[in-house]
Amino acid sequence: MRVSPWIASRLRIGAGSSRSARTGACIAVAGVALALAVMEFTMAVVAGFRDEIRGKVLGFDAEVVVLPPYDPSTGISAEALRADSALMNIVSLSAPGARVALAVQRPAVIKTDSDFTAVYFSACDPSAHDFAFERSCIVDGRWPDFAADSARDQIVISRATAESMQLAVADRPMLYFVSDGGTIRSRRATVAGIFDSRMQERDRATAYASLPMLQSAGGLEPGWGTRIEIRGIGVDSATVVADRLQAALVSQWQADAISELYPVDNVRRSGAVYLNWLDLLDTNVVVIFILMLLVAASTLVAALFIIVLEHIPTIGLLRAIGATRSMVRSVFIAASMRLVVRGMLAGNIVGLGLLLLQRATRIVPLDPEMYYLDHVPVAVDWLSVLALNAGVVAAAWLVLIVPSGIASRVDPARTMRYE
Repeated sequence: MRVSPWIASRLRIGAGSSRSARTGACIAVAGVALALAVMEFTMAVVAGFRDEIRGKVLGFDAEVVVLPPYDPSTGISAEALRADSALMNIVSLSAPGARVALAVQRPAVIKTDSDFTAVYFSACDPSAHDFAFERSCIVDGRWPDFAADSARDQIVISRATAESMQLAVADRPMLYFVSDGGTIRSRRATVAGIFDSRMQERDRATAYASLPMLQSAGGLEPGWGTRIEIRGIGVDSATVVADRLQAALVSQWQADAISELYPVDNVRRSGAVYLNWLDLLDTNVVVIFILMLLVAASTLVAALFIIVLEHIPTIGLLRAIGATRSMVRSVFIAASMRLVVRGMLAGNIVGLGLLLLQRATRIVPLDPEMYYLDHVPVAVDWLSVLALNAGVVAAAWLVLIVPSGIASRVDPARTMRYE
C-alpha cells in the first residue's frame, strides 16, 4: 500500500476541521464544479451549433459543385453543362463514395394577381439526391415526388415567400423564367409544400421545383443542367476534394480528354459566412476553457494553502519520523485531489443534468432570426466528456505541484513552536 494516499485520506479537510479549512474546501469544490459544468455546457452547445448550422448549410449547398464550362481566352462562362460520361467519370474518380447528381438552379419571378417576388429555383436529379434536409423543413403541405410525372409542375416555397405573397398550399401562381439570351418562359405551377429552415436569408431566396420543369424553362435537353453537385464528403474535406477535382479537370482538358474547362467551387466559399461564424465559436470555447481553468486553479491553490496551514504540526511530525519532502508533497497533493474529485462529481451531475434537460425539453429558446435556430442545441459526445474530465484531473495535478512544495519545505524543529 502506498503511504502518501493513506495519510492524505486521514487528513481532516472538511467536517471536523476548522471553519477556515471547511470554507476553503467548500470554495475549492465549488470552483472545480463550476468550471467543469461550464466547460461541459460550452462544449456541448458549440458542438450542437456546429452540427445544426453545418447541416443547414449543407442542405442548401453541396460540398463541391462543378460549374458550367469556362473559356479562359474570352473569360465567358457557359450557361449550362452536359453531364456526359467523360465528365462524370472524372468526378467519380476524384470523389469516390460521394453522391453525384445533376442539378439546375435558375432565377425566376413568382407572380400572383396582386404581387410578385424573385427567387432562385433549385432542382436536383431525384435518383441521386434523397432530399432528406428539404423534407425535414416542410411545415405545411408535403414534399412532392419529383421523380413522378404528376409532380412536374409542383413547387415548394418558403414560409417567408408564402407570407409575403399570401400563398397557400394548392395555390397556382405564375412563374416567369428569364434566360441569359433574354428569352422569357412562363409556367403555371402548383404550391405543393411550404418549408422553413430558420435561415431567413436563404429561405427568402430559395424555392424548389422538378428537374424537368427547370430544364424546360431554361431550354435545356435531358442530361443538361447548370451544375453537378457532389455531396456526402463533409465540410472538412470539401476544399481538399474540390482542389483534387479541379486539378483533374484541368489535366484532362490539357490532355484533350475533355473539350471544355470546368471550374469547381466548394461550400467553404459559398457558405463562408456561416462556417466562419462557427470558427469564431471555436475561438470562444478556448477562451472560456482558459478562464474556467483559471477559476478552478485559483480556488485549488487557495484551498491547498489553507490545508497546509491547518496541518503544520502534522507536517513536522511526518518530517521528524523520516518522511521525505517528496512524500510530504505527495500527501498534500493527494489531499487536494480529493477536493478535485468531489468537485468533478458535482460538476458532472450539474453540467450533464442541464445538458440532458435541454436536449429533452429545449427549455432555453433562441431568436431564429439571429441564430438560425429556435432553441439552444446541445450535442453530448461522451468521449469528449471523458477527455474533458481527464484533462481537468491532469490540469489540477499540475497546478498543485508548485504550491505543494511549501509543505515539503517546513522545518520540523520550528513546528514545535507553531500554534
